[in-house]
Order: sequence, then structure tokens, then C-alpha cells
Amino acid sequence: MMNHRRQWAPSGLLAGAILSTTAAAQVSGTVVDASTMAPVRDAIVSLQATTERAETDVNGAFSLPNATGPLLTIVAAKKGRYNGSVQVSGGSSGVVIMLEAVPQTDDPNYAFVDASTCGGCHPDQLSQWTGSPMNKAGTNLWVYDIYDGTGTAGGLGGFVYTRDSVFKDTNPNSECAACHQPEPWIMAPHTALEDITMLSQAALHGVSCDVCHKFAHIDRTKVNFPGIYPGVVDMTRPGPTETQIEYGVLGDTSFELASIMRPSYQPQLTSTMCAACHQDKNDPDEDGDFEEPNGVISEPTYLEWLATPYADPSSPLAATCVDCHMPSYGATHVAVVGSAPARDPETIRSHRVEGTTPAYLDNAVTMTMQSDRTAGVLTLDVDVTNDQTGHHVPTGVTVRNMILLVEAWETSTGQPLVQTSGEVVHALGGVGSSPGDYAGRPGKLYAKHNHDASGNGPTFFTDATGILFDNRIHALQTDSTSYTFAVPPGTGAVQARARLIYRRAFRFLTLAKGWTVDGHGNSLEDVQPPYYGHLMEEVSSFFDCNGNGVEDGDDIASGTSCDADGNGVPDECEGDDPVNFCQGKQNSLGCVPFVSSTGYPSASCPNPFRIEGNDLVPGEAGFLLYGKQPGNLDFHGGKLCVKTPFQRLLPPKVAKATGQPPCSGKLTRDFNKRIQSGADPSLSVGATVYVQWYGRDAADPSGFGDSLTGGLSFQIAP
Repeated sequence: MMNHRRQWAPSGLLAGAILSTTAAAQVSGTVVDASTMAPVRDAIVSLQATTERAETDVNGAFSLPNATGPLLTIVAAKKGRYNGSVQVSGGSSGVVIMLEAVPQTDDPNYAFVDASTCGGCHPDQLSQWTGSPMNKAGTNLWVYDIYDGTGTAGGLGGFVYTRDSVFKDTNPNSECAACHQPEPWIMAPHTALEDITMLSQAALHGVSCDVCHKFAHIDRTKVNFPGIYPGVVDMTRPGPTETQIEYGVLGDTSFELASIMRPSYQPQLTSTMCAACHQDKNDPDEDGDFEEPNGVISEPTYLEWLATPYADPSSPLAATCVDCHMPSYGATHVAVVGSAPARDPETIRSHRVEGTTPAYLDNAVTMTMQSDRTAGVLTLDVDVTNDQTGHHVPTGVTVRNMILLVEAWETSTGQPLVQTSGEVVHALGGVGSSPGDYAGRPGKLYAKHNHDASGNGPTFFTDATGILFDNRIHALQTDSTSYTFAVPPGTGAVQARARLIYRRAFRFLTLAKGWTVDGHGNSLEDVQPPYYGHLMEEVSSFFDCNGNGVEDGDDIASGTSCDADGNGVPDECEGDDPVNFCQGKQNSLGCVPFVSSTGYPSASCPNPFRIEGNDLVPGEAGFLLYGKQPGNLDFHGGKLCVKTPFQRLLPPKVAKATGQPPCSGKLTRDFNKRIQSGADPSLSVGATVYVQWYGRDAADPSGFGDSLTGGLSFQIAP
């Protein structure tokens, strides 16, 4: 909201005096208080729109050794003060930058600025915010259904706070508006959600630009207080004659416009601000203290993050809420004002603020399955690793949950195999025989299950007095479960599958409310086939009649067929062994990817011929390309091993982590499916084929963002 460059010479308030010029290519000086001229320590001083940055010492002194050029904008910033700037030339010393304290007044009659006004200079941010979960917070249908039952047609089903809560009489307003309708709440704390049929413009704003950028301070000792709670979150709302203030995190903004905008550095906006609505506890004794041990945490996300290496700025894993949930989108200017400086795109962040969209759910965890078929028993070991999320999975409101479903069946008949050991899905996964009722099936439910004063659960978080269990997966941890299934004598080929499914609410609540859309009116996957939730991860295994298996393969239904006695068809289709040629390109992990294979290429045999790309970057997508001629062309720092024209096998697949890191990424395709499909007539018996895996590598040292294996050649057998 404040990332502009000054368009005029500094005023007296922000003036810098250049006392001397040295031959050294640097800018140095001091930062002082504008009123007392006392030194200001721990201020950050930046060469605007660069990474050249220093922190002032106890004497307010700073030095920017790499600040070079004829006209430089140097900005000093510190929490609680307006940013100050000077314009100097490289090699200047004795520079003085004055910082003025931000008056910590808060006018209760202040009218929050409409987002459309902000959009005049920040159209990208306005476009991203409009229609986002932040914008729609004030009209969340599920919030209304839980609060007073008015959000959807079935909203009065299940729990309704104003009707069913033990606090309905003593605290009828609850604290919902503290997060979902912050503008009305800030103007009149402890008020209820507005009537959904008569929402004010302030409520319709949801969490608006001017709300977030007016956060002066958040008391980190009281992060469990709900929402923008008085005495916990300090706002700076100027009076009619006072200067407008907009807080931000860049720390090097210098644009000012009298009575409309003046910037101030507020580093808490990167994560601590998020705690206001993504960390809270209930208050069962209603004494106004939400930090007491008798309460139960409902929104746990901030403290979950704070307990991880992601919250440690010195850790290689360091990442704030903004880093993950407000990703860069490629812009180089944060405003359309002509003098706004060009910036590194990584410093300009999307204001859509996403969290449980498909892109995030699909890249939250990694799931693997180790499988083994021995005489009469199929064993499946499933690991779910929270390796891509900075907090527990699932997180957020208590009703969110995740279900691991594990299945095994005979390939030819589809008959399920009987589970003989291992966990089953908890009742919260849905009791019954309808599609989507997963309780009692092999697998596991991940959730936080609370209870009320009578020990019954789950209950709405305001009424919770304790936790029955909380088995959600912590950041950087792995949950491991094992399952066995009986394989009767004579059983032919069998398949196994593990699926991880995300649900926005416990199934009993979804059915009680009759929800078909989520809180923002989007179609609800929880009630839709085939998964009755959002499919996050899926892995499969195939075992032929002889117990030979391929784990997590694609196109598994194409595997070895069986005779009437349940024996595997003998492998009579062997041809010449495939030959490796051409060198792979070293990737960002220091690995040189290569190609291997299992089975033999054949135009008729049912056995799979699997082409594997090894030592690729786990989590990155890739595809197999093939052609009729070998190549050895220099390409992106590596070799293109297949000469054009070549074909690509799409869609891309994501490399799974296998073996020992870091060289563990693997991609697999059954090429016999391609040969036998008839889609490419050139793949005929006797034809020689050349293949290579192409993968992505975001940290590719060559700068091209890709990873190339070596090549493999083979001849197609009958």
C-alpha cells in the first residue's frame, strides 16, 4: 500500500546533510530521532529496491559499502516511526537521516479507506484481493451457519451457536466478527456479526487493505486472544487533521502524499499479524483472559509455525506466512506511479492470500507406500510426510480433517482383499454405507478431536473443554502406518492403493447442514464423487501372480496377466537389453540423472516395460520424450539425447522421493502401454527407439530451470 518512490527533494523533516565525500564506493552516516537528534539504534537502512541493507549500531551509525551510483535513494526505517529518506551520490559519508515517531493515536470515528481507492495506485493488489478469501471473510456462509444458522438453506441443522452453545446467553455475540467483519468490530468491539440480509459496506469489505496496513503492533504474549482484540492489537487510525499512515514490510519505501499516505515499517505484518485470526483459544470461565491454561486452542496455525525451523530467520528453511501464502507473481513494480522503483519480483507479493486451494493441497505433503506380497499376505507400509507445509497438516479450524484410505483388491475380479491388521478410519470419516462414508475402512483420519464438559465430542470450539486426540502431522514429521491383507490361495494379480483426501469439515457436520458449497460459495468437493473430498496424494502398487511387484507405478492395470491357476504368464518376450548412451546434466542437488528400465519392450506381451528416470529433483515435474534417432546436442548446459523430431509422453508426472536423499527423485512410465496402444504407428516390431527424461529443476545452476537424464535405446520385440 505504500511502496512508491519520492517525487521531490526531501523535506526538512527527512533532510540529510552530506558533510564530506570520500573515494570509497559507499554511503555511510547516522540515523537520528527527528525531535531530539538522539541516535536511533537497530534501524534498517537500505539502498532503495536493492538487497544492500545495514542495521544501525548503538550510535545510530550505518554503512552501505556497495551503494554506488550518481543518484541514490537511501531509506531508514524502524517499527513505530515513519520511514525517512535522503538522496545522495555513491561515496557519500556523514549522511544524516531523521526518523519521526508515528503518533500512536487511534480515532474511533475513523472511516476505513475503501479498497478501490488503494487500487488507484495498486491495481494488481486490488484485483488479487477482490473475490479472495480475505475479501469474502464478512460473507462466509459457513460462519453464519455455525453462528446463527442463516448462511445456507440447511444452516439450522447441526450446531448453531446462538441456539446451542453454553455461552449463548452470557456471550451471545461471540467473537466471530473480530476476524470475519473486522471493520465493524474495530469501530465497535464485541459486536455480533451483522444480519446477513442487511450487511453494511464495512462488513462486505471483509479483511480489507486499510485494516491490515493499520496494524501498529500485535502483543505476542497474547496471540491466543481472538481476532483484532482490544488491548492486543493496536491500530493507528488518524484523526481528521492527522497524517495518514500505512504500515508495510519492505522497509525502503519513501513515497509520501500529504494527508493521504506516509509509510512506516512494520515487520510484524509478515507473520505475527496473521496470528490475530489464525491463532486463538476459547475462554471457558468468561473472564476475558484467553491465555489461561483452562482454555482450548481452536485456531492453532501461528504457534504451530512458530515451533518449527521455518520461524527461525537463521534456518535454511526460514519462511514467513507471506513467503508461502502470498507468493511472488512476477511483477517488478508495486505501483503504477511512474516513479515507483523497479524491484526484484520476489519482493512483490500476491494479495490473494490462498491456503486451501488445490495448488496448496496438492503440494502439502509427500506420501509413499512400500509393498510386499508373500504367501497369503499383502503388506502395505504407508508414510505421510509433512515436508512442504510450515505448520501441522491439516491446520486451521477444528473441523478440517484429512483421511488416508488404503485399499487392496484382485485385479481380474475387483474383489477387495480382507484387511487382517492395521488401523481403520475413525467415525469422523463418515459412518454408514453411502459413498463418502469412510469410517471403518483401512486407513486413518487425521484431525483434532475436542470434547465438551460432558466428555462428548467433537463440539464447536467455543464449548470445548479438552482434546480427545490430536493426531495431525507436525511440520517436517512423518506419520507411518502398516496394513496387511489376506491373499487367498489361487488369487491372481493384485493391486493396492493409498489415497490421502482432504475435507473442509467433518462429514457428520457437512450432512447435518446440507452443505453443497463451501463458505465462499464454491462447489464443495466433500460431497462430490469420486473422492468426497480433495485428493491430495495417491500411490499404487501392482503384484503379479508370482509376487513380483512394481511400487507406485503408472498404468498399473496393464501388468502381468495370470492363467487359470493364478500363475504369472512366463516371460517369453525377452529381447536385447536396452543400452544407455549420452550423459545426463548435473542438477541443483549435485546429482547426474540417468535412465534405467525393467522388463522388455514388446508389441504383444502383457509384461510392463518401465522406463525410469533416476536422481531427479523430488517434487518437480517431468516427462519422457522419445524419437527414432539418437542425439547429442548441447542443450541448456546438458545434452539433448534424442534428435528432433521427437514425441513427449504427457501429462507430466511429479518425481517421487525414493532411496537416499538428495539423489532420490524418480519418474516412471510403462512404455509398453504406448507401444501397444497403436497411437504411434512408428513404434512397430523391430523399430529402435531412443528415450530421455526431461524434468524441472527450479534451482538449476545453469539458470535454465531444467534437469536432463542421459539417454536409453532399445529395440521393440514381437
